[in-house]
Order: sequence, then C-alpha cells, then structure tokens
Amino acid sequence: MTRDHGIVLLLVMALLAAGCGNGSSAKDGADSGSTDTDADTDADTDTDADTDTDTDTDTDSDTDSDSDAGADAGADAGPWNGCVEGSFSPYFGNFHAHTADSDGEGSPADAFTMARDVAGLDMMAVTDHLEQLYNLLGMPAADYPECMATAEEMTADGEFLALCGYEYGSGFGLVGSTGHNVVLFNDYLFPMVQLDFHDFYQSVIESPSCVTEFSHPGDEAGMTWSNFEYDAAVDEKMNLFDFKGNGDTWSLYFQALDAGWHVSPMHDQDNHSANWGTADDTRSAFYMGALTIAALYDAMQDRRSFMTHDKDAAIRLMADATCWMGSVLSGFASLAVDAEATDAEAGDGYATMELYGPGQTLIASVDCGGGESCAIGDTIDVAGPTYVVARATQTDGDVLVSAPVWVAP
Repeated sequence: MTRDHGIVLLLVMALLAAGCGNGSSAKDGADSGSTDTDADTDADTDTDADTDTDTDTDTDSDTDSDSDAGADAGADAGPWNGCVEGSFSPYFGNFHAHTADSDGEGSPADAFTMARDVAGLDMMAVTDHLEQLYNLLGMPAADYPECMATAEEMTADGEFLALCGYEYGSGFGLVGSTGHNVVLFNDYLFPMVQLDFHDFYQSVIESPSCVTEFSHPGDEAGMTWSNFEYDAAVDEKMNLFDFKGNGDTWSLYFQALDAGWHVSPMHDQDNHSANWGTADDTRSAFYMGALTIAALYDAMQDRRSFMTHDKDAAIRLMADATCWMGSVLSGFASLAVDAEATDAEAGDGYATMELYGPGQTLIASVDCGGGESCAIGDTIDVAGPTYVVARATQTDGDVLVSAPVWVAP
C-alpha cells in the first residue's frame, strides 16, 4: 500500500545515480536452498513425496495424484512438450507481510511464530518495505540479513517454512505509483529508490534467482504497471499475481494474462499489524512434492499455485490428466482439461465451477449443487496460443482460482 515515507526519501534521491540492478552486498544467487535457479517453467520438479492432491497436507499419505510420474518426473516427460508432471500436495501460506522493520508491528520471529502456531500456516514470508530496510545514510541496514538468519533458524523441513523478501514500491508520494511488487529468493536488496517499474524490471532481470509478484494490483489508479506492460525477460521471474487489492483483481488478472504474462494466483494478507495469517482466512497455496524450501522454489518457478478465500479449500487444474496447472504446453491441436475443487471442512459446499479463457471468456460451467467437492472438464481447440483458468465459488461466496495451463499449437 502507498504511504508517506517522509523527508528521508527526499534526501536519498541522489542515490538513483547509482543505477538499478544489484544493490549493496550483492551475492551470486539467492539463499533459497535450491541449486536450480533456472526460471524456465519447464524445470524439473522434486516429487520425492508420494502424496495426495487433496487438502490434506500430510506428505506421508501413500495415495495417487492422477499422475504415474516417478519421483524425478519433470518437464517434457512423455509426449507432452512443456508438461510438468509429478505427485504433489497443497501447502498453504502467506507471502506478503510486514513487521516493525518497516511499517508493521513486532519482529520477524513474532510473525513466523504466529503464522506457525496460531494461524496453522505451512509457510510464511516477511516482506518489509524495501526503502525502509536501508538506514538514514542510504546503506542497507542489518534488518534484512537478520530476518533471513531468523527464517533459516525457524524453518523445519516437513513442518514449517520461513522466508524473507521485501516489497518494492514506486511513487512514494512524489509521483504516482505504478505498482508494488514482492521480491522473494533474493539475498541482497534492490536499489533503495526506484521511481518507475522499468527500473524495477531491470533489477529483476539482473537478479540471478528472484521470484516476483504483481502485488495488490489496482489499489490506486495507475497501479497496473502501465496496463501490465510486458517484458519477456522479466516474465521468466514475474511468476505470481496477488488477488488482494481494492481493484477488480479478477479482471486485472486477465489483463495481465492477455498481455503475455505467465503468472499464477496468490492471495496474501499484506499484514501491517500483529495478525500474521490470522487477519482472515485467505491463503496462497502451492502444490509441492514436499514441504521444503527447494520444493517451494520449484513450485513458484513452475507457477503451481492457487488462491483461496477459504483456508481449508483447494483447487487444481490438469491438462490431459497428466500435466499440472502452470505447465506451458506446445504441439497441441486440442487439449482436454479438467479441474476439481475440494474442502476439508464438512459443510462447506460449492455452488459453481467454471473454466475461463483469454479475454475472460467463459468456456464451460457446472452447477455444483452445494457439494463438498466439484469437478469440471472440457476439450478446447488450440488454433493459436491460449490458456485456461479454473474458478470455483462456494455457497458462502468464497472463491478459489487455479493457476492457468498455457498451450500453443
């Protein structure tokens, strides 16, 4: 959200002469726990856990996920070009939150502890404001490396993942904001002040490993990155789209997809109070082979996420019953897609389920009749590059949105 950042920023405007890209203390790559920093959506996926794709996040369950892929199954396996296969389960988190390191409350340790012990999240990211992670002299403060050290200490594979990033924001009240972006998996700070999203794009391109997000789009007029101006080099690392925002995020999502971006849906809380993960029931979820930092990084790169207003609900979209949502397929004349939504809490039913394509065009819909699960399927003609997104609406109005499947002839 935009805020008055005070006279300090006026004093540091001269820092812009340093240019964009790697900030102080730049490293060779992010401390992500993953050795694969290739942002290609065809990247191999670690699927060591033989798990289910329902909302049970117990990775010890020995059940099917509608895929016969082995533990090392990855992109381009089988006859499907660009197909990401594997056995994955949903894990739920919040990837946009603030502490007293910027304009929030408490410490990163407080945030991680509440998210884990009170909210019951599987994953939590602290993302304080970039410019407030610098000191009055315009040098990086100790806050960000201390946050990363705390996150590493509090991460326990299979139990809870903690990570730190930061939120870039343009404008600062001096000029109109063109958008905010959360940056994850980057162990150095971008330059303190970047007035325009083009500066931010350049920093993203120069980062060896980051994952970024369009954050709370449409919160203010102009916060749409110049109508989602496309940059192919940035697209490799701009993987996520946040559905939290004051604007019509559903329509804005299709505006981004139609502009060419390969982004998958999130719903973060953007906490500025000590309510990390408890502010509401919204969640950002990823289908992962295991609850590890490396598996999360792979899932973000492969855009295997969904957003949900219901903390117990999950949705998934598959192509040809094999290729996971987030896959970028090619070589198809037609494509069979199917989607399923479930809810682990008894009594939470679904009203409708829909498939959408470019231009927010409705492809198919079903009446779910209040059932605790719902499914939909269709076969689409592939005359040119296209995509499919699934949306499920519960009887209480809660909404879930899947990552797309992209496909070209």
